[in-house]
Amino acid sequence: MNLRTKSFKKSLRTHYKNKRMSLNKRVWEHSNERIREYLTGWDVFKQAETVHSYISIATQKEVDTLEIIKYCLAQGKKAVVPIMEANRRLRHSYLTDVNEVKENDWGVLEPVSEIKANVQLLDLVLVPLLAVDKHGTRLGYGAGYYDDFLSEIPSSTLKIGLLADGFNVCSLPKDPWDVALDGFISEKGIHLL
Repeated sequence: MNLRTKSFKKSLRTHYKNKRMSLNKRVWEHSNERIREYLTGWDVFKQAETVHSYISIATQKEVDTLEIIKYCLAQGKKAVVPIMEANRRLRHSYLTDVNEVKENDWGVLEPVSEIKANVQLLDLVLVPLLAVDKHGTRLGYGAGYYDDFLSEIPSSTLKIGLLADGFNVCSLPKDPWDVALDGFISEKGIHLL
């Protein structure tokens, strides 16, 4: 990535983080509820046996995935969540109880007990992001954790972003290592790309 692209991505991240933080609490809660309704009513989700999801950071106004993970467990689905390593890699663990989590050094919740999961067996991956474009290019947080992970899973595994309306844009800068998402869900519905 050249310095110009890197600088542009950094400014985009700042813009979308600020935009998300400025969302009115009621608007954010309504958005979460609608996104959950669309996701849980979607046939792909209903048929998925194993769902991988990041654990959201409420203080960053990420879409609330804890409720989604609880729903998965209540429906008898296997829930898999990431565990961050210092080398910008992720390990993946089944989560059987949303109350059995602890904060890591970065303030992200992770399982207290790791139960190793095989990422080749995932049916659906819910991906954290700040914005997405019409080609599935994702603007992440810039640490690279998900770039490696998304390149390791089978191309047949659906990769879906969760975000409020207004964070889907026409075009974002793309690097050679970026793996496109298959779609996103906002409070306006399911958008496959």
